[in-house]
Amino acid sequence: MVHSSPTLLRPSAAFSLSAEQVGNAYARVRASLIGDELFVRDADMYDVAVDELDRRMGQPPDRLDSETSWDWLDGPDQYRWAALRVLAEAYPPADGQELTGRTVVPENTVHVIAADVHVEGDLVLEEQAMLFVLGRLRVTGALVGRAGYSVVAGREIECADGATAGEALALDSIRCPGTFYFGHNDCSARAASYEGGVLVDFERDNAFGRVEVRQRVTDWDFPAAARALGLPDDEDDLLEAYTEKLLGEQDGA
Repeated sequence: MVHSSPTLLRPSAAFSLSAEQVGNAYARVRASLIGDELFVRDADMYDVAVDELDRRMGQPPDRLDSETSWDWLDGPDQYRWAALRVLAEAYPPADGQELTGRTVVPENTVHVIAADVHVEGDLVLEEQAMLFVLGRLRVTGALVGRAGYSVVAGREIECADGATAGEALALDSIRCPGTFYFGHNDCSARAASYEGGVLVDFERDNAFGRVEVRQRVTDWDFPAAARALGLPDDEDDLLEAYTEKLLGEQDGA
């Protein structure tokens, strides 16, 4: 199988935060945020608390990088979804960023982009990679989160097909006209709506406000899930196999 050379997301300086800007943005959205179903769903189960959110938003780091982001955003995914909403309010998207070819977010890196992002090709997040797009993220190829843990977040997320073991967070919608597989039950996705073709998320308790798809696989039936993904019924590792299928197909293999 031949793969084209990927383009690593350009290393950038840590995203600078202003405590005043973050605090003012949080004050504007707090009332609606803490009552939003996407924040309160399963909050008690995972010990998500408004007091803790208030503390975090009142004490943001002066920059977001691979170290400070975990101090600020660690814990249940509700905190990262809430931070996405606050950051999008504090730093409205300006202009846009165009990326061509397979784009890789390297492992153990954090990227925050205050713009709309258009990837003409695939977008691959390596393990422990975090990408926050404060505008719309559009991927013409496959959106892939490698096995392990990663976070992709945006006001809107759109891709042709997708597979992730990590988190996908969107304030508005996730749209995937092809097939998206949310594998492994350690993480969840959050979005006001999910629209697309085939959604395979039987291992997840995803928090979608509205789902409109042609087919959805939610029963714990690995052979049925494999068939929906176009894989053999006896495939051992659906995520690895489907990820390879997506990225291989994008290279014309």
